[in-house]
Amino acid sequence: MTRIYVQRDGAGRVTGLSADATSPGAEAADLGDPDVRRFLGELDLDLVRVLEDVVDLLVAKGVFRFTDLPEAAQDKLMYRKSVRNQWRAVQNPLNGEEDLF
Repeated sequence: MTRIYVQRDGAGRVTGLSADATSPGAEAADLGDPDVRRFLGELDLDLVRVLEDVVDLLVAKGVFRFTDLPEAAQDKLMYRKSVRNQWRAVQNPLNGEEDLF
């Protein structure tokens, strides 16, 4: 496995990756480490959201039409947009009882 180095927060969650062992707080890890995979997955989700926003912007500017995208890409984008809209519809799932947990 590829050797990388991670930085962690006070709770032990991975907050950064580096190939440099001399990075502050560097701790050796492998790409297969569950904490590293979780961190990379979160980065992937953030990048997907950026790409969705770029597609929306390019369509709004008339650079291309949404229907110019492959059907599989259209389906995935529409599904994610639908899920996000449904999530936004849930105004406050705790009904103001923030100390519930």
